[in-house]
This record gives sequence, structure tokens and C-alpha cells, in this order.
Amino acid sequence: MHSNYLQSSAGWFAILELDHNRDLAHSLGLDLSLPDNIVLLDAINRQLLTLSKEVTGIIFDPIYTFKFLDQKAKNAGALLSLQQDRENLPDSMPLLFPNFSLEEISNNYALAKLELDFHPSEAKAIEKKQLLAEIREYSQMLNIDFLLKLKIYDYAQFVLPKDQKSKVNVVDFACDQLFAIQELRSLVDILVIQNPSDPLAMATIVSELDVPCLVMADERDSYDVFKEKFRMAMENGAKGYCLGETLWQELPTYRRSDQSLDLEGINKYIATVVRDRLMELNRIASESLAIH
Repeated sequence: MHSNYLQSSAGWFAILELDHNRDLAHSLGLDLSLPDNIVLLDAINRQLLTLSKEVTGIIFDPIYTFKFLDQKAKNAGALLSLQQDRENLPDSMPLLFPNFSLEEISNNYALAKLELDFHPSEAKAIEKKQLLAEIREYSQMLNIDFLLKLKIYDYAQFVLPKDQKSKVNVVDFACDQLFAIQELRSLVDILVIQNPSDPLAMATIVSELDVPCLVMADERDSYDVFKEKFRMAMENGAKGYCLGETLWQELPTYRRSDQSLDLEGINKYIATVVRDRLMELNRIASESLAIH
């Protein structure tokens, strides 16, 4: 299964993340050890899946959303996450699902997805690169493509003593990101990156790649902030977005007077505001590629 399975007819990618369910549950105040809360999470995920008509791909996780795989729109491709969405220190190896394999991803006609915190100078850099090489080699044997969501983290915060962390200058993120991409570019079929700070950085990254380059939102980005970053990225060579929570940041505010979740309000919010946001991003992607 190849990455063109996820492309629009115009050649851009619009990938919706439904694999961060523990984070979603936490933002909603749902204890997932309680069966009733699983039912609520399922209801929200089913509503989010109605958005699959607006995107080219959906990322599922093996625990909470895999069971909805057959409910996506036929025009949307599927990706399955290899790593658990549990809290993990950036300088540690990603926590992979122990009983979920690339063979199962292939059997479900999906692509593989991994989210990786990385810094070129970290102690685990070689080990993480080896993991990517093993995933890529095996996925090629199975004839499925591999999407990497690459997050460059502030390595200095992990190696300096506590009393010196506040004195750290702004990390040269652009250089770290570019070097990491040069190190890992041969090990992936689709790369998702943090938005570079300026057009030149974005264009430089694209010139280094032979694979589609998509952008993600920073955790602090509002939708409106990301939208403008995305426009800049598309104008300078990006091929689309990979996005989740930023699209529905206001979702936890939908409450009844007793502070329970207002599912009717949530469903309307997803069907209107969130859908409109996806349509707007798709319009930006189409217009940018038409110009270039």
C-alpha cells in the first residue's frame, strides 16, 4: 500500500489524527478505566469519523479507534499507529504496541505511522535511527508505506543541571531540524514535520527531500495560528497537513449545567466548526498547489 493511496487528486495530503485518545480523554476529564467513559469516547470518535469525507487519510490506534476502521469514508485511506500514546520522555525510545505488528497493518490495507521525539545529539539517536531502518525495511517487504511524524525537542533541557536550564538560549531549531531530516530522510515514505519558522527554512527542507513533506501544529497553536503557518508551508513546498486536537480545541468546553459532556453540542460543533476548518485547510492546499 503506497502513499499515493492517501493523496487527493490534486496531489496534497489531508490526514486526520484519531490516535491520541488518552490525551483526548484527559482533556475531557474521562477516566478510561470506567466503561461508561469508554462509551462516551466511542461516541465522540464516531462523530469525528464523519469528517473522513473531508480528508485523504485517517490515523487509527489499535486500542480505541481500530474498531471503527470500516466506518471511514471510502475515499479516505487508513494509517495505523505503531506507538502507544502513553506519556514518554522525549529522550527515550518510543513505546510500541507489544501485540500489534506491521503484518496486521498490511492485512488491514493500511499504512504504518510512528511518532518520534528526536534530537541529533541525544544518546538514543543511533538506536532510534536503527528502529526506523527496521520498520522501513520490513514495511517495504510487506509493500506498505511508512509515515514518520518527527518532533525535534529541546535536548539542552535534558542534559543541563536544573539550576542552568533557565539560562539556555533559544535552541537553533532550524539547524537541528534540518540535520535530523538529512539523517532520517531515507528511512521514511512520508514525513510530517513541525512548521519551520520562515519560508526559506521550509523551502530548504523540501529541497532536501524526495518524499512528501507534511506539517503538524505545535501544541500551543490555535487553529487560526496554525492556518497561517500552514499557508506559508504550502506556498514553500509542503504537501499537506497531519492534524488532530488543534481542529477541535474547544471540544472540552461543551458541558451541561451539571458539567457533564454535552454530546449534542459536541456533535454539532464537529459537524460545523471542525468540518469548516478542514474545508478551509483543503482550500488553502488546493490554491497553493494551483499557484505553484
